[in-house]
Amino acid sequence: MARKIKAVTPVKKPRAKDNPAFPSTFEMLLIDISTRLISHPADLVDSEIIFAQRQVCEHLGLDISVLWQRLPENPDSLTMTHIFLPADFPVPVPAMDGREMLPWSLETTFKNEIVKMARLTDHPAAAARDVETLRQFGVKSVLGIPLSVGGGPVFGAVSFNTIRKEQVWSTDLVDKLRLVAQIFANALARKRIDQALRESEARYRGIFEESIEGIFRTSPEGRVMVANPALAKMLGYDSAEDLLMSIRDVGTQIWSSQEERSRFIRQLDEKGMALGYECRFRRKDGTLIWVSLSTQPVRGPDGQLAYADGFVEDINERKRTKEALTESEKRYRTLFESAPAGIIFIGTDGYVRTANSLQASLYGYDSPQQLEGFYAPLFVAEKDRERSARNMRDLLQGKELGDRTYTAVRRDGSEFMVEVTSVTVYGPRQEVQGYLCLTRDITKDKQGENERIQLRQELAHLARVMGMAELATSLAHEINQPLGAILNNAEAARSLLSQGKEKQREIGEIIEDIIQDAQRAGDVVRKIRGLVKKGEANFEPLSLNTLIEDVLRLVNNSLSLNKVTLRLDLKPDLASIRGDRVRLQQVLLNLMTNALDAMKQRPSRILEVRSSAPATDTVAVTIGDSGTGIFEAGKENVFKPFYTTKKDGLGMGLAISRSIIEEHGGRIWGENNPAGGATFSFSLKAWREKEVLD
Repeated sequence: MARKIKAVTPVKKPRAKDNPAFPSTFEMLLIDISTRLISHPADLVDSEIIFAQRQVCEHLGLDISVLWQRLPENPDSLTMTHIFLPADFPVPVPAMDGREMLPWSLETTFKNEIVKMARLTDHPAAAARDVETLRQFGVKSVLGIPLSVGGGPVFGAVSFNTIRKEQVWSTDLVDKLRLVAQIFANALARKRIDQALRESEARYRGIFEESIEGIFRTSPEGRVMVANPALAKMLGYDSAEDLLMSIRDVGTQIWSSQEERSRFIRQLDEKGMALGYECRFRRKDGTLIWVSLSTQPVRGPDGQLAYADGFVEDINERKRTKEALTESEKRYRTLFESAPAGIIFIGTDGYVRTANSLQASLYGYDSPQQLEGFYAPLFVAEKDRERSARNMRDLLQGKELGDRTYTAVRRDGSEFMVEVTSVTVYGPRQEVQGYLCLTRDITKDKQGENERIQLRQELAHLARVMGMAELATSLAHEINQPLGAILNNAEAARSLLSQGKEKQREIGEIIEDIIQDAQRAGDVVRKIRGLVKKGEANFEPLSLNTLIEDVLRLVNNSLSLNKVTLRLDLKPDLASIRGDRVRLQQVLLNLMTNALDAMKQRPSRILEVRSSAPATDTVAVTIGDSGTGIFEAGKENVFKPFYTTKKDGLGMGLAISRSIIEEHGGRIWGENNPAGGATFSFSLKAWREKEVLD
């Protein structure tokens, strides 16, 4: 963008000697120019310089005067800023950059040397570009004088040129123009200083008025001499003027106490200044606020205190926050140390950052500090270490994990069971900083749980044995049938043996029948042994329909002997389940024998057994009867241990059935039928092969 040049192109006027507005001698002209440039405000300096260029040119018979300056936006060159041209100058003059148009003159000027050419043919070879530019504008002679003040760096130049004739630059003429250049330099320097001062004052005033910190100046007597709006607002005054008029003595009206102010003054005397001194100031309404005070005393020529300047920062909120944080840290530390569980914080690298005393004690250490820097997975026994490391990686990725149990290792190598609850810890920018673990020693709990499991297994086994006792008649009949057939076939075979070899084929058929009956009896015995044997749970894929059919074979004779009608409805293609065969058979057997017992005194005996899939991921079994139903008074207790309505019952059948179903992740319930009798149902999660693979 072209820079706007300050210029004067005058109309034709009389020469200086004929014009009473112009001084009659050059010395008087210099005095006039100097006086005007000194007395006029800085913002009129530019117009006065251009007028002075005209005066000088007309007085000395010169044609053109150009003033160049080094500008902040182009400090390595000189830019044309002021120009005087004669009224009949034929060529328009654009804004010019000295580096581009007059490179030799620029270099010479920056050396603080005068550029002087009486005729352009006298130029040195290095000035070829300069001469080309000068000829473009019709210049015949040129004199350029550097501008500087007090021996300082060159900041510009003023040139005088002729276009009508060549000019001999005599020593006297050059000296006169050097005086003009010096007057221009002084005026421009004053303008720059004045402009910088105004800008500085504007910046200071902006800082003073807009600062969020309080700014003040106080006298030795304690009066507020200067105050900005921020200080007035901080202390509860309507304006800075309100504060200045209201405060007569800062010691009694602003400081919270004379003792506090005395301590501050002592520090000021000792150190010569105060930085960030924290104290309390009194607001207009009497309330106290915490402030941070920085003060610099200013002394006069006699060494006595003239005034004190300073800044006040309102730190009341910061103080409250710090106090709240300190209190919170105390509460946290108290909770941390008195928690009924071990607490440990683990960093993103997996190493312990801090722990409480109980955590150290659990692992056999004397102090929490002994755990710091310990790699967390090494607290876990080798058999659980890989799982622990995997869980640690998940937590450091922000994943949520439920409670977990591990076999932990104490300092002496002994092992114990722990339950761990963990939570990921995030920083202010939601970056993961580590995770916190709560650790409980559950060794005794585990021992008690194992004892309860063993007792439950013993009770379940007892219930199965008692169930077999209740089916004794039916099972005896089930076994007696093949045994009786074996006996009869054996008698027939013995009789045929006495008749000779011609009966060999019949004997072979009899022996085949004996084998089949023996296998039939063996199957019954194996089923009974499977139901009554002891053993750990063995979860495997099972067909619920097959389990129902196996148990129905065991109770089939009981159905016949008791004249019970069986209504069987098994859903085809029922999804498999995953469970323990013996335990689920025990549930089915218990529910069926309970149904048979409930119908003994009823004239109509109907047993309904049905399998279904109420949802895509659920299978269910329903066993209904036409018996007496569930007594209203016992509905809430029917699944509780030792509750029974049987004369010789133990009251553990349904309780054990519920524990087995819940162990399989299912649900069991009972309800009365509208037409009489009761229906007991249980549901289990359907099993898919993918679940095992996952």
